[in-house]
This record gives sequence, C-alpha cells and structure tokens, in this order.
Amino acid sequence: MVNGVLSWSDALFGIYGYEVDEVTPTKDLLLDACHPDDRAQAAAVMSATLASGIGCVNALRIITPSNDVRHIVFVGSGIKDSNGVTVEMSGYVVDVSRTTNTVVAESVQDAVETVVASRGVIEQAKGALMLAFCVDADTAFGVLSWQSQMHNVKLRSLAEQVMLDLHGSDPLDGDLRANVSHLILTAHERVPGVCTQRQAPPPEGGGAWHDVCCG
Repeated sequence: MVNGVLSWSDALFGIYGYEVDEVTPTKDLLLDACHPDDRAQAAAVMSATLASGIGCVNALRIITPSNDVRHIVFVGSGIKDSNGVTVEMSGYVVDVSRTTNTVVAESVQDAVETVVASRGVIEQAKGALMLAFCVDADTAFGVLSWQSQMHNVKLRSLAEQVMLDLHGSDPLDGDLRANVSHLILTAHERVPGVCTQRQAPPPEGGGAWHDVCCG
C-alpha cells in the first residue's frame, strides 16, 4: 500500500487498546501491534489482499500499549476499479474470546438450544471457513458469531444460509477463498424474513475498518 489511509470504528480503537482518535491508524501501526511471531504472516496476508482483492480471514495475536495480549481475527476483502486494480479494502476485526463470551453471556438458554439443535449445520459452516482460510475451529466460530450479532441473525439461520449458498455454487467457478468470503459476508442478506435495511450496532469485541489505497 502506498499513501494508504485507514479509517477505524470506535470499537476498533478499543480492541487495539486506544481511546477513540488517540492515534492515526496506519498499516505500520497495525503491523507494529502484531505479536512478533505473527507479524510476517499478517503482512503477507494484507499485501496479498491489497494486490488481488481476494477475501481473507486471518487469526493472529496483538499486543496493546498496556502489554495485554489479545487473540483476534480479521476478515477483509478488496474492491477493484474498472481496470482491475484494488482501490479499497474493507472488513472487520474480532476479539475472538470476548465475542464468544458475549454470545454465551447474553442468552445462555438460547445459546444452548441453538448448539444442540443446530450443531450439524453450524459445524458444516465452520468447516467451510476452516477449509477456505486455513483457520482453526475457534476462529471460524468467532467469525460466524460476529456476523450473527452484527446483523441480528440467528447463528443457526446464518449457518444454514451459508451452506445453502455453498451447495448452490459452482466449486470450479473462481477462487475458493474469494467465493467463501463473499458468501460469509453477505449471507445475512439472503436469510428469509431478515430485514437488511438497518444494521445492528457492532457487538462487544468487534470493530470495523476501512482501508483506502491512494497510491
């Protein structure tokens, strides 16, 4: 990225351990916050997404200014112009442990019933993410959970829609990662009976970012 500009939501400042507008978000700031063992991979994934526009899901650790280690996952995709050049990259970051705790704490009974009744389809959707992005089960669940909360869609309904979309897609049509990323990020729009005109506020543990490439 050359002369890139980053725009963070208020929640994302909190995830990285800052007050809102305390710092100016940059690519270097993102990479500096990465755990040393995860920094090279994060840089490679970000560069690949900026170059190709293909969706990405990456699990890593960050270290806040107060030296707290947090496990996060970021999901992003690029937008290309008419010349096929990636001009924007947008997505969100999830504090996986906080998100998972929130899912259970907000409605224990509902969560238990959902897991029991929907274990199969949720596991299938998790498996699709794990296969496409080479992430573990906790990371895949964190992504699905955040999408569920962000768009106020039941986890089971979201997983069912993801699997319905996957079964109806051509496995040879394009890149697996790009296809799965698109389906995951837009599945809520196709869940029957769900209004997509108003988006719920970001749940605790999740924050959006928008990255405009200006060079």
